Amino acid sequence: MKKRNLLLAFLFLITTAITAQTEINLNQWLQAGPVRVHEPAFAQKGDINGKKFENSDLLESIRMDFKGMPVSSEPVSLADEEQEWQRITVDENSPVVTSLDGKNVMYLATYIDMDRWAEVDFKITTDALFELYIDGVQKHTKKNDNMGEEKFSTPLHQGKHLVGLKLLSNKEEVQFHSLVSYSDDFENLSLNNTLDPARELTIHDILDGKNIRSASISPSGRYVLINYSESPRGTGKSMNHTVLKRLDNLKNLFVFRNQDINRVQWLPKTDRISYTVSFDDATHLYVYDVKSGKEEKIAGGIEDMGRYTWAPNEEYLIFSSEMEAEDPGDLKRIYGNEDRIPGFRDRSYLHLLNVKSGHSKRITAGNLSTNVHDIRPDSRKILFSTSYPDYTEVPFFKQNLYEMDVETLVLDTIWKDKRYSGSAEYSPDGTRLLVQGGPLCFGDIGVNVPDDMMPNNFDSQLYMYNLDKENVTSLTKTFAPSVNSADWINNDQIYLSVTEKDYRNLYRYNTDNQQFKQIDLEVEVLGSIDFSDKGNQAVYTGTGMTMPEHLYALDLEKEESRLIEKPKKEALSSVQFGPTEKWAFTNKRGRTIDGRVYYPPNYNPDKEYPVIVYYYGGTTPTSRSFDGRYPKNIWAGKGYIVYVLQPSGAIGYGQEFSALHVNGWGKEQLDDIIEGTKKFLKAHPSADEDNVGAIGASYGGYTTMMLQTQTDIFKTAVAHAGISSISSYWGEGYWGYTYSAIASAHSYPWNNKDLYIERSPLFNADDFSNSILLLHGTDDTNVPVGESKQYYAALKILDKDVEMVLVEGQDHHILDYDKRIKWHHTIISWFDMKLRNQPQQWKELYPGKNLQ
Repeated sequence: MKKRNLLLAFLFLITTAITAQTEINLNQWLQAGPVRVHEPAFAQKGDINGKKFENSDLLESIRMDFKGMPVSSEPVSLADEEQEWQRITVDENSPVVTSLDGKNVMYLATYIDMDRWAEVDFKITTDALFELYIDGVQKHTKKNDNMGEEKFSTPLHQGKHLVGLKLLSNKEEVQFHSLVSYSDDFENLSLNNTLDPARELTIHDILDGKNIRSASISPSGRYVLINYSESPRGTGKSMNHTVLKRLDNLKNLFVFRNQDINRVQWLPKTDRISYTVSFDDATHLYVYDVKSGKEEKIAGGIEDMGRYTWAPNEEYLIFSSEMEAEDPGDLKRIYGNEDRIPGFRDRSYLHLLNVKSGHSKRITAGNLSTNVHDIRPDSRKILFSTSYPDYTEVPFFKQNLYEMDVETLVLDTIWKDKRYSGSAEYSPDGTRLLVQGGPLCFGDIGVNVPDDMMPNNFDSQLYMYNLDKENVTSLTKTFAPSVNSADWINNDQIYLSVTEKDYRNLYRYNTDNQQFKQIDLEVEVLGSIDFSDKGNQAVYTGTGMTMPEHLYALDLEKEESRLIEKPKKEALSSVQFGPTEKWAFTNKRGRTIDGRVYYPPNYNPDKEYPVIVYYYGGTTPTSRSFDGRYPKNIWAGKGYIVYVLQPSGAIGYGQEFSALHVNGWGKEQLDDIIEGTKKFLKAHPSADEDNVGAIGASYGGYTTMMLQTQTDIFKTAVAHAGISSISSYWGEGYWGYTYSAIASAHSYPWNNKDLYIERSPLFNADDFSNSILLLHGTDDTNVPVGESKQYYAALKILDKDVEMVLVEGQDHHILDYDKRIKWHHTIISWFDMKLRNQPQQWKELYPGKNLQ
């Protein structure tokens, strides 16, 4: 039989509103096939219900997901035959597809590119059976081969959409006709037909696909364990697996896909892997030898086994277990602020498991939970701590640090009743401790601010604690970056992962000359990093402004990185990004305020674009990371210029800068945002000064609420989980008073009314300007939902332009897959309505109700 070229016309788009239509012919397509297909055996016999196998069943049985981004000449599998996508152009006067005789199937694909959200209809006129897919999701089916018109209506988001068609026919010539149309409600819509798969980033690129959960290097540096999660698009579910890979040739040695396997990790000295398997309400521990390929069961039947840490000599491990407190019943007396938190009465204890015997024993008890910090390099002692509330002194908790002999269980107290806690690890020779804590961890030893300032204890520092002399020295007092983690590799080398401005970098500290040296990496934002036992190799993950997650091997001696994995490479191969740049200014106090800019793809400096301004929430700078809950690249892809700035009070700029957060509550931060935005708009003619929005969450939500009472430059704003009254947050939030112990150190509602009242958005609501959207999870335990509710109530009484959307069942972060997608679209549709005069998507999500 002869195979002839496919000629096609396809698709009709129409809005649901009964208004005039704009119609466009789509004439660019990719074609694969046709190829012959056959009915299954006994197709003419009815099944047990008498139903015969029909052509529509045959069409359905041919699998095609249309989830990639097809391009011309790219291979595609069609009904078990290898084909290639071929470009075709449709002539409106010849709406005929030439096919094979007999039953055959073919695939058709094209893209439509839209510059805004719109309601659309598809209309297909054909005498073939077909299934229609949009962005990989099946939307419509035609189950007969009669010549007829099929219509399908759907809303589509701004951006590029893949339209796929699977056709089944037994005719040599198949008739087709297609149009795309939209109503005058979307008269400014730009809709184009193209075969170019280049597109903007979407929320599904962030939530779906393959990600690296963690990566760890073997003690020898020869192997790497990579833990992956993979989320099929639209499911909200993830599949986890672990890959064992050689580092010299990057070949996989083994793949762990058993969902019962957990807590996979390297042993400390040998290239062996340990993991746990849960069965019948008990945990079983196994060790796998990479070299020999043998598996050994170390212990079994352990109830309530939590995290575990191997001793350096591999002769034992320490694991934790949880003990649940008694149920208090219907009435619960509260014995302190933390007792308000569910689970606070539960306790965690430590156990020692002997590898040789497989037996374990409990090594801690009492009324306080115990937390292991480290095991001494000679494996003879362990380091652990307890902590307890103390409401007489900030920060309202005290810590005890102990060293235990694992043979006798005799304790030595390293420190007791320490006000500002720290985490500790042994030096390689076991004589010193590397302690990570805030500037106040050891009194004034680590403080580097003027006498009239209070240091920000979120600005993490490093200290050296000599166990014999019991003296402490600060390693980072004059080191501006804030320490995220530290690894003491050998006696003279400590590696630090740090927050440095909006970067996360790696430094090496030499204990002999007390010098820091930055190690060049291939990422802007270092994620996790793991070091080999010998200290000459490491593996790390990281991202950048427009760079998704990568995994690298790092030669620490040569300071050279080698790429291991780009898990999102294929999925994001068609994504295009706009230009990015740094942009900083000097504020009126003479301080440099860093910032950066994300421009839309295909940015034209001669056009005007609406602007979204974003800033930190809490005290950590908004990093240059690729994804996150507030994905700047997606906003830019929607046609916004995004300006991110790091106002006064952020860590990573030195202690004096971060100290501006303490007892500030927006005092200088708000000035920086307002001044910076004005200067940014003046310096960027393409930024539309009449259409500027602001957004922030948590402390950034507080900032957003407060901004709208201090300036009118923001036409609208979005505040997620914002704090409207500092006093109610201080008392109601589970961690409100402990966060305030640092952010509002020594200030309380009764001794600093100027802060708690004058710096609260609720008490400034009568000065509110323009508009705001309040978002909040109903189960938020950090910032209670009442913070948004009371601000909403005030603004409604004041007849201000305010909307509030509550996300049912969500805590401080919106984690539920479907709810996060709706929450994301809520934010962008609000900005579209207020800054682009495009209210249609917002009205679709939240149609009006006549409740009065």
